Amino acid sequence: MRVHLRLIALVVAVAGLAGTVLALTVLNTDEESNQRASGATGAVAQTGPSGDTLEYAQAYPLPIEGPLLGMNLTAYTADGYSQPEARRAIDALADLGSTAVTLVPTWYMKAARANRIAPDPDKTPTDDSLIQAIDWARDNGLKVVIKPHVDVLDDSYRGEIQPANRDVWFRSYGEFIDHYAELAASKSADLFVIGTELKSMSTETDRWRAVIQTIRDRFFGPITYAANWDEVDQVQFWDDLDAIGADAYYPLSSEDDDNPTFASLVSAWNDIAGQLRAKSEQWSRPVILTEVGYPSQVGATAHPYEVTDQPVDQEIQALAYRATFDALNGSDWLKGISWWSWRADASPNEDLDVDYTPQGKVAQGELARGQFMFDR
Repeated sequence: MRVHLRLIALVVAVAGLAGTVLALTVLNTDEESNQRASGATGAVAQTGPSGDTLEYAQAYPLPIEGPLLGMNLTAYTADGYSQPEARRAIDALADLGSTAVTLVPTWYMKAARANRIAPDPDKTPTDDSLIQAIDWARDNGLKVVIKPHVDVLDDSYRGEIQPANRDVWFRSYGEFIDHYAELAASKSADLFVIGTELKSMSTETDRWRAVIQTIRDRFFGPITYAANWDEVDQVQFWDDLDAIGADAYYPLSSEDDDNPTFASLVSAWNDIAGQLRAKSEQWSRPVILTEVGYPSQVGATAHPYEVTDQPVDQEIQALAYRATFDALNGSDWLKGISWWSWRADASPNEDLDVDYTPQGKVAQGELARGQFMFDR
């Protein structure tokens, strides 16, 4: 059984002088085995930005081979990731210069106050379906990011859930995320995302540290959390992860500016990049844009976090893609950009003309241009 360096560090901290030599011997032995197994350089207690001692903080993040460039490939049917359309999507993403694909299996809560998370037999991709998509990604030479989501069946936003019993919810969440951590380990995923946009729950730092510790027992590769753009500062467990994940739906223009210029969008992104670079320096962790995207409609850069009733505008989506790549290319603190999103199993009822996908739109060309020209 693999012994965590965090546990050893705690033993060393409370052991008496008589046990010091033995403890250090165990530490050295375990460090060597961990370095051989996963490239880790160790995990010990350390002082965080606030000056508090953090019991389980990692001394050094696991390396992430990047940049991870690509799309969140989404599926909301049981066999959505194993259908021919999914394979065609993965092939297309590889042809567009992607180096990675993010797969997004989703489990569900019945309502915002619910305490349990469970797969939906109709909406949750089966493990076999997910594994098929992983294999197709590998066939194309793509790295694989596994990013499980929690959604709410009554369409409440996951960032605003308020479970009636948080103890029960976190136990249920642990079962959900452990399931995918084991699957990610079995398929040697390149990155595992432990949670996405759970803003109303991510203040529970100690609980998340416990979740992370359990995930480390299942999955030995790098891990991150995907914080919403207005949640990044709130999260206080970045030091226990290997990267700062941001779902970067930052507004780039004002509500009354339907025709922003390329220069103004780049300028807005430069300001955001400065904030993210400072966050990277604060926590000594690289940043990954676990999501970034713009709907193809008027006003997309003013509120990129939602699809509205505005008319189609492919040009503003494409301009935002170009500005994002232009502003972020060459950023040494950035390890990846995963766009939202490309649909593997779109239904006839979805209005993809105004949605986030760049497929078949002007932005598809900007995706290819930006990825092929990105510093690697």
